[in-house]
Amino acid sequence: MRTQANGWQFFVATLLIVTGVINVIQGLAAMFTPEFFVATETQMLILEYGAWGVLLGLWGAVLVVAGLAVLSGSTWARAFSIVLAALNAVAQLAFLIAMPLWSVVVIAIDILVIYGLTAGWPIAVGDEESERSRDASYRAGYRAAHERPHAAPRPTSSPEQGRQQSTG
Repeated sequence: MRTQANGWQFFVATLLIVTGVINVIQGLAAMFTPEFFVATETQMLILEYGAWGVLLGLWGAVLVVAGLAVLSGSTWARAFSIVLAALNAVAQLAFLIAMPLWSVVVIAIDILVIYGLTAGWPIAVGDEESERSRDASYRAGYRAAHERPHAAPRPTSSPEQGRQQSTG
């Protein structure tokens, strides 16, 4: 199912692409200048900096592709990107010792991406019926709020008043 593009979709795609590019840069830094990082290689969680560099470079490329796929509006791209953003947040935990501030920022961005992919998504394009009913209810509410009343409504009698008049 496809959706029409909206602001959230472009925002999330941009965040994914930027996060992917930064992961590539972070990977290159890990491969070529490991002394840049705060932690020594013995403090790294599983791999040394060279291996992390290759892994982060490839991972960044996958995030860029996911960001571009989100622009297509496909449901599969949305689900794929949610999984990637969640995995990216978990992967940043491994770099928390080496780059604490940056890792926390990336985790926050990943949470924002997940929010944008789940909460801020438009309705389906092929669902014209719900779109028409939403527009019609909006127009009816707008009209009701902005029209002047033609005449005061007449009071109606309750069923009890009707019985009293007929028995009296």
